[in-house]
Order: sequence, then structure tokens, then C-alpha cells
Amino acid sequence: MSHAKTILIIDDEVYIRKSAKSFLEDYGFKIIEAEDGRQGLKRCEEDKPDLILCDLRMPGIDGLEVLDVVRHRQPDIPIIIISGAGNITDTVEALRLGAWNYIIKPMQDMNVLYHAINRAFERVDLIKEKRRYQTNLEKANKELKISLDTLNQTRDKLVQSEKMAALGELVAGVAHEINTPVGIGVTAASFLDTKTKELKKLYESGDLKKSKLESYLDIIEEISNSMLINMERAAELISSFKQIAVDQSVENPRVFNLKEYIEGVLLSLKPKYKNTNHTIKISCSDDIEINSFPGPFYQILNNLISNSLFHGFKKIDKGRIDMIINLKDDYLNIVYKDNGVGMSHDQCMKIFDPFFTTMRGQGGCGLGMSIVFNLITQTLKGSIECESSEGNGIKFTIKIPVQPCPDS
Repeated sequence: MSHAKTILIIDDEVYIRKSAKSFLEDYGFKIIEAEDGRQGLKRCEEDKPDLILCDLRMPGIDGLEVLDVVRHRQPDIPIIIISGAGNITDTVEALRLGAWNYIIKPMQDMNVLYHAINRAFERVDLIKEKRRYQTNLEKANKELKISLDTLNQTRDKLVQSEKMAALGELVAGVAHEINTPVGIGVTAASFLDTKTKELKKLYESGDLKKSKLESYLDIIEEISNSMLINMERAAELISSFKQIAVDQSVENPRVFNLKEYIEGVLLSLKPKYKNTNHTIKISCSDDIEINSFPGPFYQILNNLISNSLFHGFKKIDKGRIDMIINLKDDYLNIVYKDNGVGMSHDQCMKIFDPFFTTMRGQGGCGLGMSIVFNLITQTLKGSIECESSEGNGIKFTIKIPVQPCPDS
């Protein structure tokens, strides 16, 4: 070994110290000496050697005491005990106190000493490398934890943002839908007001005839019927919107009729496809009632339908979505499929990955299907599988454990 390591030799025999010093200096080691345990401890504190060679039997402070003190003060210094053949108990005690090796003197071959020292320094290097690795690992773990916490916070914010965006679309869509029946109602009421004023004038002037009154009554019947139909339509839309909005913001389970709820969801999503030739068909029994979280059902259907409309039907004029739903053995089974452009096998394998999208830079953020997967597997404790091939649409098979409601 050519690097200038410092070795402290503690031995009351001058011959042993000098012969070991002469031999080890030939290998480039720096050697310092101490003739007894007390002086050895002092040199150890002052010179901070890289390794200690210590005799076991010395006057005053013996090798075992030196070993015990050094182990407590400077635990990283390797210590090799060099002593005459004695009681095995001394050897065991030296090793128990932390000696790295035990060499019996007189040494017939000094190379034994060199190899013991060499192995000790190799062990020191391994310990240092292990500590560096452990420190770097702990640092990496801390950085990874911080990154994971940041990612989770970002994901939660993005999911919440996506949730609020869906709610915003719902508000805008329902507001647009309500405008039609309300507008018809306002027009009808205005027309009725005009006709009523005309009839009043005729009545006040004494020119009111039976035919005019009968005509007015016919108009009232027609207009009131039209207003009733359109106001009921508006009330239906508002009721659907209110329930879905509540389900989006309150994460508590409730009892609901599945088909009625899905129809309400489709009603709120109708603005997305009403001006297209796309159709949505639902096959679901009228009497399926479950006690579950309705909010996630809205988000799941919203994302699935939006994906079909935005991605699947991108180059298709007459898209078709089919949903087949049934309840069996306390499991809700949903098959969702469309006749869209489909996906490649690789794309299908990544569809539930966060931020994966086939329309990067075209309005797709890649969170929709990841949200669907998390809602189904985490919130609803179910499963979802995807099947697709290019040109053959897409199919999702969803299985959700539910507790059917008992008959009231």
C-alpha cells in the first residue's frame, strides 16, 4: 500500500516496535510509537492515527483497557491486537471489545502483519462506501418523498380542476338547454299578455263578441299547455342539474335508481352531442337501486362519453355508444362500447396512465381515463378493463361491488 496511512504502535517491547516500524515504513506507512497504554491513548488523541497495533500485556494500562477507551472515543479506528500466546479468554474479550484482528507474537513472518493491516484498511474503505451509499440513499429517499408528495398534491389539484371543469361544462350545458323552454315560455306569456290586453279593450268598449271570447279561450288553452310542457322541461333540467351538482360536491353514499340517474347524467351531457348524428343507447333495468356514491358515476360517464365524442368519433359522422348494465350477485356490471376509430394495442395498454393522450396539444390533457380508473378502483372498489383495436371502436368492462337496496 503506497498511500500515507498513519499507524500507531503501542508496545512496551522496543524490539517489537522498531522491527514493525522498519517493516511497515518500507510499504509507505507513517509510523508513530508509544511504549505503554497511557502514552498510547495520548498519542491516539493527538495524532488521530488511521490504525492502531496494540500489545495486550503492558504495565499500567493494558491493551484491553486501551481498546475499551479507544472504542468509545474514536470508534472508527481499526485496532489490531498483537500479543504473546496467552489465555483464550483474553482473545475473546479483545474481540468482544471491538478488536478487528488478533495476531500472536513473536511473528515469524511479517507479511502476516501486512496482510492483516491491508484487510483492515479494505474494511475501512468498505464501511466508508457503505455510509456514503446509505447517506446518498437517505438523501434520495427524502427527495423522492418530496417529489411524491408534490406529485400527489399536483395530481389532487389537477383532479379537482378536472372535476370543477366538468361541473362548469355541466352548468354551461344545462343553462343552454334551459334557455329553450324558458324562451318559449317567455314568448308564450308575452303573446298571452298581448291577447289579454286586446280582449280587455273589447270588453271595456262593449264590442266583445262571443266569437272573440271563444278564440281567446282557445289561445289560452294552447299557450298554457305549451308553457306547462316547457316549464316542466326546465324544471326537469334544473332538478337533474341540482342533484348531479350536489353529488359532485358531497362525497357521501345515498340510495338512487341507477337508470334514472344515468338518464339525468345524459340529459346534462346532451349539449355535447345534440347537434351531431351521434347516438347513445342505454340498456338498464328500471328497478336497479343501489346504495353507492353517485358523484363518481357522473364523472365516470362524463369522461367515457367525452372520450368517445372527442377522440373516438373524431373522423366519424354517425358515432354510436352502447351501455349495457345489469346487477348480478351484488356486482354491478357495465359494458361500455363505441364504434369509434379505436386504439392500437400499445395505446390501449397506456390508456389509464396519467397524462397519456393521443391528442397532445389539441385540447387533451390525458387525465380523464386516469380519473376513471382511480374512481372505479379506489372510490368504488371495482375493476375496469379496456379492449380496442384500430378501426374497431373501444370497449370497457366495468365491475363494481354494490349493496342492492332492500325492498321498502
